[in-house]
Amino acid sequence: MNIILWIITSLLNSITDSVWKKAVLVSKLPQSLFSVFGPIPWIIIIYFLVFYKNINMNILYDYKILFIILFIASISYINTFLYINIYKKVKLSELLPYKNLDKIFIVLFWFIIFYWTKNWSSFTSFLITLLTIFIIIFFSVDIKKISFSKHILQFFFVKFLEAVITLLVWYIFIKYTTIQYLWIETIIFLSITIIVSLIQKNSLKLLFTQKKEFYKYRIWAWIIGWLGFIIWLYIIQTAWVLIATLISFIWLVFQILSIKFILKDNPEKKQVILAIIVMFMIWLWYYFK
Repeated sequence: MNIILWIITSLLNSITDSVWKKAVLVSKLPQSLFSVFGPIPWIIIIYFLVFYKNINMNILYDYKILFIILFIASISYINTFLYINIYKKVKLSELLPYKNLDKIFIVLFWFIIFYWTKNWSSFTSFLITLLTIFIIIFFSVDIKKISFSKHILQFFFVKFLEAVITLLVWYIFIKYTTIQYLWIETIIFLSITIIVSLIQKNSLKLLFTQKKEFYKYRIWAWIIGWLGFIIWLYIIQTAWVLIATLISFIWLVFQILSIKFILKDNPEKKQVILAIIVMFMIWLWYYFK
């Protein structure tokens, strides 16, 4: 079941990347205000789930977890800020070789932290995941053409932070549910966004003066992105992070398709070959697990 869900969320996230980039390119908003559109509708939805379904919110009394969620929301805000800046300057096809950097960090952190604990999955899964990462690096990066521009280095930092977020969220899910986490994290993220906007003296009126094209792309990015995010949270909560990381490489296949058909930006032949190899590696893990 988790494999099917990873296929779905990978497809959704790839489409979100392309649509979100379109919204970024047509936006005239300051970066802080651009982030406001994400949490507001979601807070309303979660409010009805929490208070009308009487979901236990004992997470509010766990101050260590609340601090971790505050840390996650802060990192998420920094990531959003950097993503907007990067997407304005760089094509998605140029970022594709580095899209899986967070997986490298996750696997390494996972090995260091959990190898000697009961939360370790299996050495076979670890080796296949590690081998898949090396194959992706080998096929994705052209040493002769490699360039570490300011925006590429920012993207490295973004992927590192995403790995930290993934492991912290998994840690929270050992004890608490998706809805409990989302309710707190979304409120904190929105609060940070509004506070930064006020400090920068950005007028909230700008939210309502954008081109219709922006709202179309932003709404679709929100719908598709949050749907993929919810499925991702469910997978993180119900599967080993290491295994979830391996299966998530299927994202590469859908990213290539979305770059081709949504952004009209042709991926390289070796990227297509890589997508096929990644599919084979996932099958290999499924066969030997």
